[in-house]
Amino acid sequence: MTRRETLIFALVGFLVWLQGAVMFRFGGAFLFESGPLVLGIASLVIAAAVCLLLKATMDWRKAPAAQSVRVAVVMALPGLFGNVGYILFFPEVSGLRPETVGPYAAAVVFGNAALLAYALTRR
Repeated sequence: MTRRETLIFALVGFLVWLQGAVMFRFGGAFLFESGPLVLGIASLVIAAAVCLLLKATMDWRKAPAAQSVRVAVVMALPGLFGNVGYILFFPEVSGLRPETVGPYAAAVVFGNAALLAYALTRR
């Protein structure tokens, strides 16, 4: 994978994280404060979406399936770094109650784990 391709995948990953951060700012109360059933469904939808996004982005850039893990890591890293700040300043950034940070972090970890597991099965 070239440096240019790496930057494109990282930029896509960052934009996905940013879009998610904005979405959680406005809809996070429903997703993370409505109980375990809504959280579970939201986590599954998020996981499926990031897996489909990986496939779509790799198809768009014509990246071989053998590079799935590398691409998934490059796409996930900007969001993982971004989430450090998001979680440290969770109430101020998200507008949610401080105790909602646990369900939020669980959904993020689950989505990233699903992405990496999917990438492993693709290669």
